[in-house]
Amino acid sequence: MKVLFLAILFTCISMNYHAQEDRALKVQQIDSIAKSQLGVDYKYATCKPGSSFDCSGFTSYVYSSVDVPASRSSKGYGSFGEKVELSDAQPGDCILFCGTTGSRSQIGHVGIVLENDSTGLYFIHCSSSKKHRGVVLTEYYSSNYPKRFIMVRRLF
Repeated sequence: MKVLFLAILFTCISMNYHAQEDRALKVQQIDSIAKSQLGVDYKYATCKPGSSFDCSGFTSYVYSSVDVPASRSSKGYGSFGEKVELSDAQPGDCILFCGTTGSRSQIGHVGIVLENDSTGLYFIHCSSSKKHRGVVLTEYYSSNYPKRFIMVRRLF
């Protein structure tokens, strides 16, 4: 009985280790693919790597490149994966905001968390803003995004 318990325990620990290893690899790939598109222009309703994206076109491209479920609409991400607290956001998580117009509770913008530590919460997204247009890296707390924040979703 003790041997069986130890075998089951070892199997569970091993599976958890491999799941963490798989997540770390996906996060590394997401980071690399997303950053390779920095500076690509914003254009509504597009998903053309190296040319133009809208916000959901960008996240859809990045996530689908590493076999993570993706939506072609920002609103669609609201039901994917599991909701996590902003303070628990991890690299690879999907961060959702309301749009610049319309309802405060309706999802209208999406990005990908790249870092959340003592230096801040950084996310990458494709912005339509004239001040920082296209695929950009933004520090959440020093931006206007806290006013628009809706939720964080862990997709994998």
